Amino acid sequence: MMMQLVSHATSRRIGAFVVALLLSFVPAAVRAQANLSAQGFGFPTGQFSTRTWGTGGALAELDPLSPVNSASLALIPTRLVTFQIEPEFRSVTTASGTDHTTTARYPNVFGAIPVGRGWVLSLGASTLLDRTATSVFNTTQFLTATDSVPMTTQFRVDGAMDDVRLGAGWAPASWLRVGVGAHAITGHNLISITQSFADSAQFATFTQQRVLGFSGGAVSAGIQLVSKVVTAGFSARRGGNLDLSSEDTLLTSAKVPNRFGASVAFTGIANSAIAVRTSHDDWSSLGSLGTPGLHAVDAWDTSVGADLAGPRIGDHILFLRGGFRTRTLPFQAGDHTVTEQSFTGGLGSAFAAGHVLGDFALIHSSRTASGLSASEHAWTVSLGISVRP
Repeated sequence: MMMQLVSHATSRRIGAFVVALLLSFVPAAVRAQANLSAQGFGFPTGQFSTRTWGTGGALAELDPLSPVNSASLALIPTRLVTFQIEPEFRSVTTASGTDHTTTARYPNVFGAIPVGRGWVLSLGASTLLDRTATSVFNTTQFLTATDSVPMTTQFRVDGAMDDVRLGAGWAPASWLRVGVGAHAITGHNLISITQSFADSAQFATFTQQRVLGFSGGAVSAGIQLVSKVVTAGFSARRGGNLDLSSEDTLLTSAKVPNRFGASVAFTGIANSAIAVRTSHDDWSSLGSLGTPGLHAVDAWDTSVGADLAGPRIGDHILFLRGGFRTRTLPFQAGDHTVTEQSFTGGLGSAFAAGHVLGDFALIHSSRTASGLSASEHAWTVSLGISVRP
């Protein structure tokens, strides 16, 4: 009888503890996640196509398969549907050892259709921030001053902040392409805490969940200038309000991050491009969505890469790609800014009489935070398939 009363008291303590964690979910997630890259509201995938990933991101403002610059949509000559998958294999090394995790991502899917003279419309969804993490740690739950029970806590977050874009691209002249986009920023985070006990016969497992939803909007515009040997692309996104809600309750509001970027490519080699890109994201505008424990920073993202025509496979060219990327990640680990450097390589070609475009990229990333004795390394495989009916 006494043990049953103790169990109820323990359950009440656990319930209060879990509710407190859920109400301050951002700091809790920062402490619990066993990585450097997915702090705060998640990891920024870059919104790159597999082709662009192969060049380290350098072609982002020029590539119609990357939902970055709507002006590039004018390059699509026929109806097109594209899909992308990107599993990441991550290892995090600290003084306590090395942890290995695998995250499956589906960061980009969209369709496009030419309409009218020189116009192309597109509707697609891409991942702005991916927040998938699990952490397990052991503690001791004290029942009285002299009585305690071992407890295992699992903290898990599943979800993402997605960018659904309705875009239009137009080519009024052979040297000029322009585009506009309307963006719905949506998604959710499912946050769950499970606590279990070594003495499962006397203490039942306790689970608490909460779903947090995002809703907001933004607009974007872009331009591309084309000459015989150089192509340049510029785009910008202007963020509107972004709300964070739990069920029907509005918790807080912020702004969708503003962004601007530019790519310049040398195209004097037939069917090839050597490019450089830089962009800036105002991630700090997301800071007010969380508690004071959330530290978001504005970030630069710079890359250089090449997409070169290689040997032929039948009637089609095999494209060879490589690149380098350096950037600052949007959310600090504690009070420490996280930086990332990536080396990339890739292949691409057309199949089925040109009706199927296949792209493959391999990315190796190193992430560090100055002042922290932790490092993160990741291999990411990107596979993109585009179908033209």
